[in-house]
Amino acid sequence: MKPKPFQFRPSLPLLLLLSALSTVFLFGNDRGHFYRPGFHDSVSANHLSVAENLSPEHNFLLFYYQTLNKDGAPSYRPYNRFPLGGYALIKLAILPFGESLAAKIHAARMVLLLFFAASAALAYLSLCRLTANRWIASTATLLAFSSYYLLYYNDMIATENGLSLFGVLLTFHGMVLFAQEGRFRQLLVKACAALLLGWHVYALLLPFIALGLLCELNRARRLSAPQRLAGRIQRCVAALLFSRYLTLGVITLAFGLAVLSFNLGNEYRALDGEVPLTELPTVNSMTKRLGADDRFNERHAEALDWGNFLEAQFYRIARAMMPFSISPLGNNTDLYEDKDYLSVIIGALASSVAVLGLLVARHRMLLATLVSSGFCWALVMRHNTAFQDYEAVFYIGVPLALFSMGLSYLSRLFGGRLLVGLSAAALLVFVLSSFQMGRVGHDQQRSEFQEAVVADFERIRTIAEAGQSVFFDVPNPLLPGEMRKVNYYLAGRVIGYSWLGRKPGEFFISRHRINIPALLTPENQQFFLYRHSGDSGLIGLIEEMRSSMEKMIRKSELVIRRDGYFDVYRSGNRLFYVGNQGEDRAARFRQDVPIVGKPFGVGLSPVVRRAGFTDRSRWQWERGSDAEGWTNVSGSDPPSPTSVYTPAIADEGYQLRAWVYYTDSRGNRVKAMTVPSLPVQPGSVTDQLFFLHLIPVDVDDLPDHRKQYGFDNLDFRFGDYKLPLIERAVAVRKLPDYAITRIRTGQFLVNDDGSTTHLWEGEIRVDD
Repeated sequence: MKPKPFQFRPSLPLLLLLSALSTVFLFGNDRGHFYRPGFHDSVSANHLSVAENLSPEHNFLLFYYQTLNKDGAPSYRPYNRFPLGGYALIKLAILPFGESLAAKIHAARMVLLLFFAASAALAYLSLCRLTANRWIASTATLLAFSSYYLLYYNDMIATENGLSLFGVLLTFHGMVLFAQEGRFRQLLVKACAALLLGWHVYALLLPFIALGLLCELNRARRLSAPQRLAGRIQRCVAALLFSRYLTLGVITLAFGLAVLSFNLGNEYRALDGEVPLTELPTVNSMTKRLGADDRFNERHAEALDWGNFLEAQFYRIARAMMPFSISPLGNNTDLYEDKDYLSVIIGALASSVAVLGLLVARHRMLLATLVSSGFCWALVMRHNTAFQDYEAVFYIGVPLALFSMGLSYLSRLFGGRLLVGLSAAALLVFVLSSFQMGRVGHDQQRSEFQEAVVADFERIRTIAEAGQSVFFDVPNPLLPGEMRKVNYYLAGRVIGYSWLGRKPGEFFISRHRINIPALLTPENQQFFLYRHSGDSGLIGLIEEMRSSMEKMIRKSELVIRRDGYFDVYRSGNRLFYVGNQGEDRAARFRQDVPIVGKPFGVGLSPVVRRAGFTDRSRWQWERGSDAEGWTNVSGSDPPSPTSVYTPAIADEGYQLRAWVYYTDSRGNRVKAMTVPSLPVQPGSVTDQLFFLHLIPVDVDDLPDHRKQYGFDNLDFRFGDYKLPLIERAVAVRKLPDYAITRIRTGQFLVNDDGSTTHLWEGEIRVDD
């Protein structure tokens, strides 16, 4: 008897998919703090604060911050523009962990990762039905979910991405079951459940209902062809009115309006009816997102220009199509990177191929709904999506449709065995992408800082019970950039950001440590809690320390000045480098030494970005010097449309600079120009280092291996030392305990043959 050929188990593709998805929990949820700086942790802290405050006590009002009015009554900052379902899920996840902030952050992130995995599972189940091939479904799902956007934002604690994405794919799965088996009730339930998680599901419902009604109309027209015109019209109208697609649209619209009305009523009640309905924060947000705010439109006219907007969307689609681990484009984690033409072309081609593929694909209506949903959301909400990078997760339909159609074509050409190999390759790509993305934004120094902050506030929350007055000293060097996190750390306790004139018995938080009896958290490292008492003299001490620190910052001994590069100064026993050009100028370099053949980047300074200015113009690059003049780096104009330029051999020895027009907060078009760079170095340069030579008062104090040189050597790379931009001063090294007479510092380049080239150096005299 001839043996049967070996066949893979039908469940194997699903097992491979689940195995791959498990790696996001292994690599992406290893810290109980906000570890990715910038937009990612800011949004996470804000949404987690809203979830923390969600309770029947406030009638399930979504708010992230509360203060005290002059009469002592609480005043809330609502955040009611989203459905409360997602926040309720996050609240249930963090509820068991009491006052453990780290455990709550970890649990909330775990919830988002679970929904990310569930979204991928739903995509797989839907593609299984559409392609009738489990290997195609698993491969397409793994490739689509390994892109930058999906992996970078999969654990951002927010309802707009992970939870809304789950709702979109849950509804799409319901659409597939409805189209294939006529199961309408389950589609209604899934769509309404999705609307409790986010409004993005409307972008999927809109094309599905529109295409469904067109199909119903066409079917009615064909069936009524022999009748008179009036009869045909009557039959077509009846087909539309009694269509289940129209029923779906009416019910989901009514359900969404009910959810929104609940939010608006809550918000109106929380503001004590002092604000007209048209001026509610949620209504203002809706008008701005839908393009009805003329001042906002004028201020951001360049970013909202259709040409610039579509370029940005095609760029996002290109990144959404490329797995993070194997794509140079996908490995770019700068959210503000300019859009290069190659990326725009790739995104436009991917979109065109996906649309053309629908002409020959099975289940064209469902695939058309999936592909167009991202565009429906982006175009309708242009005044929001133009500025929100994470909205690109809703282009997931483009890679899912394109990969599944392409794999189906390959299967017909080469047979099913090829799909098994491709599925294994997709598994490796996803795992590697998950591993690499898990490391983005992580560094030891920042991790230790964030862990210390979380531990500090856990102790502060234990002492300052909910409902008691907690105030901050102003100005505070950290709070402007960390305010959203603080709102979460002290949820239910933050009711003021002013200290002077407060009553004894109230609590006070400061970044300044003062060893007095009023200090309640002597073991803290970053934030310190005090209790105000009438005879503590705390106010005077705080004001005195604040004044002395401000004077120290203003009058720091700037002993080395490199205009446009870095200042070095000494404070206490620490040496600081200050990136002065990033704060003092509108435009800055992202790398201080240009090298032939290596990308050299520029960007708008942090001050400009924090002020909300937009950067949508094309950068102009020039070479030369202030003494000899400047010319374009090539004959075209503009020579380089992006913020990254790769110096050529012809640029060697010249300085570079770049300029761009940006739109300020008043809508004015302003020119921002970088300072000239250092001269372009040859391509033989392999590294660039800074050096610190510590010359002691007594050579015998040096370690044995350094005594023969007469100084201690502390070379370092500037990029190895990162702190939040709000700090501005970056601590390089903690100096040793022995007495030091001088510090020599500077910068040098390392060539491929091991030789070095000194760029500059200076000296700090410590014994003055």
